[in-house]
Amino acid sequence: MEEKESEVTKAVREAVVKAVEKGEDIKEKVVEITRDAVKKALEGAEVTSEKVESTAKDVMKGALEGARKTEEEAVEVTKGAVEGVIEGTKQAGAKAADLAEHAAEAALDAAKEAGDKAVDVVKGVVKGFLGAVKEVLEKKKE
Repeated sequence: MEEKESEVTKAVREAVVKAVEKGEDIKEKVVEITRDAVKKALEGAEVTSEKVESTAKDVMKGALEGARKTEEEAVEVTKGAVEGVIEGTKQAGAKAADLAEHAAEAALDAAKEAGDKAVDVVKGVVKGFLGAVKEVLEKKKE
C-alpha cells in the first residue's frame, strides 16, 4: 500500500517550485513558505510533540523535493526551510513554542537527506535557535 503524501509536503514542494520559476530569492521565499505552512498546520490543532515533529518533517520533505525538482541549491533551501519551521512553530502559539525544540530536531533529521553540507548549515541554525528558546523559557520562569 502506498503512503499518502501529506498536504503540507505537497503544498510546500509546489510553492518552492513556483518561487524558483518566478526567479524569487529562494532562501527568503522558503522561509516564508515553510513558516506559513507550519503555522497553518499547528493552529487550531491540538499541539503535541508528535504533531510538531510530523509537521516539521512534512514541511522539510516538501522543501527538499522542491529543491530537487528545480535543481536549486539544497543547502540554501534547507536553511530557509529550517528557519521557516522554527518561526512557524513559534508563531503557532505558546504551547507550540515550548515544543519548538522537537521541530528543530525533526528538521535536522529531514535535512540529513540533503547531504553533509546542508546538515552542517542546519546544525548552526538549530544551535542558535535552541539557545534562543532556552533564553525565552528561562525568562518565563523568572
